[in-house]
Amino acid sequence: MIYGRRVQAAAEKALRLRRWFKRQVLKQAWMADSFADPVVQERMLVDRVRCEAFREAVRRTVRPGDVVVDLGAGTGLLSFFAVQAGARHVYAIELSRIAETTAGLIAANGMQDRITLIRGNSKKVKVPERCDVLVSETLSSFCFDTENAVEYIADARERFLKPGARIIPEICDTFLMPFSSDEVGVGRIPPRFYDIEFDLFRRKLFELPVLIRASGKKMVEIAQPAACYHVDFTKEKQTPGPTVVVFKGCVEGRMDGFLGWFECQLCPGVYISNSPRLPLTAWWQLYFPLLDQPRVRKGDTIFLHIDPNMNAGEAEWDYRAHTAPGETTG
Repeated sequence: MIYGRRVQAAAEKALRLRRWFKRQVLKQAWMADSFADPVVQERMLVDRVRCEAFREAVRRTVRPGDVVVDLGAGTGLLSFFAVQAGARHVYAIELSRIAETTAGLIAANGMQDRITLIRGNSKKVKVPERCDVLVSETLSSFCFDTENAVEYIADARERFLKPGARIIPEICDTFLMPFSSDEVGVGRIPPRFYDIEFDLFRRKLFELPVLIRASGKKMVEIAQPAACYHVDFTKEKQTPGPTVVVFKGCVEGRMDGFLGWFECQLCPGVYISNSPRLPLTAWWQLYFPLLDQPRVRKGDTIFLHIDPNMNAGEAEWDYRAHTAPGETTG
């Protein structure tokens, strides 16, 4: 039997068309709304794991006198790190309305002569000079699926950087893991909840892949994590497409879905990850729910077919899974 979600419904196709029209024709960038919220920015700023890793990567990568471009600057934290590391000048590009606050922070820190704030979509703006370093914290919970990091960095790499320029982040790998849990995901709310039929609600809650806080939660790992996508930000030009992820040597148990995360090399020797095996970060984890909660037998192999189905820079995931006995590979 095949489990999961494949986009077929006319209503959902209509929703995609409206979303495409708003973004491509009306130019209503969703990021301009989301990242303008100070609460969203705060969640990233108080993530010490995130901030310390990027500060160390900037410290190791930026050399005195370098010119740096900060792609998706937000409050400008990475731009400030670059100045602290000795950058001669930083061009901080920010699309959302948080740029108004960023301008104030630059002035409050007396860095108007070291940081130039450029407001707008990085694909539409120009930088006055070629840069030695590109730094960008536009990673999403599965690396590339909501902020279109691959294509934006590729464009910036081509138009803003000198030959041989350095890029933060460098390489990112994504992983998936089948699991079950009574503390997170569909296992948290059973179809019958307090002896009341609640399946309609849980299907509404988990009709699409969502972000969940799985770190620190009790769960059963149905199989070991498997690598999914490998992204090299120094080379890639296009966002990854459909693939099949294979999980072998399963344990017996209920399967509630798949958890997704990234492991990223910001620069040589500096890494960051939102793995559920590590403390929670601002990214949380990506969750592909299986509402049918199929049973997996010991030794089974799971095949997960996954497609980001990118629409105007945002993934609209299609996925389906099936199991096969033993070490079957096809």
